[in-house]
Amino acid sequence: MAKIIVTFNGLIQQEVSINKSRITIGRRSGNDIVIDHLTVSGQHAAIDTTSNGSFVLDLGSTNGTTVNNQPVKKHLLQNDDVIDIGKYKLRYQQEKNTQGSVISGNIVQTGLPAVATIRVVNGANAGKELILSKPVTTIGNPGIQVVAIAKQADQYVMKHVEGAETPKVNGKPISDPAQILRHGDMIDVAGIHMQITFKY
Repeated sequence: MAKIIVTFNGLIQQEVSINKSRITIGRRSGNDIVIDHLTVSGQHAAIDTTSNGSFVLDLGSTNGTTVNNQPVKKHLLQNDDVIDIGKYKLRYQQEKNTQGSVISGNIVQTGLPAVATIRVVNGANAGKELILSKPVTTIGNPGIQVVAIAKQADQYVMKHVEGAETPKVNGKPISDPAQILRHGDMIDVAGIHMQITFKY
């Protein structure tokens, strides 16, 4: 069973198991996760769980909702995603089976995805998609910043190929020579914000 760990200034405030189809989050006392802070709306966000996984939805809050430092309206949660609501951080954690595969809803996702897609989320090309059909796909702006996304064994990895500035995944500069990519990761390359999605 998945759970949400709520922290404030690095201190754990509460842990809530996701044991029903909708978990509501907000300042009002009727929410499943109550966060009594002025930066949090009365009914701020919700986590909806289906057979396809758990999704966080912003419910028209005043200050918005982010996942891994990226503003979202609806986002498919992955293990260890961090949701920012006001001044609070909510970490989504999934249980693991004995083989270590992460269980999401009723689906156990293992092996190389059948289809991997990059979708641009900002700028003039927002909404455009690129299917990663080649063993290696290069993305970026030559002379400024370029990355290569490659199929390796049962996963996709991203490597920094060119540019002084380090590309980012989920708002953080990559630190590994080959950064493993997960479904829903946000990639920043040469000022372009993209999201990678997998279909199994």
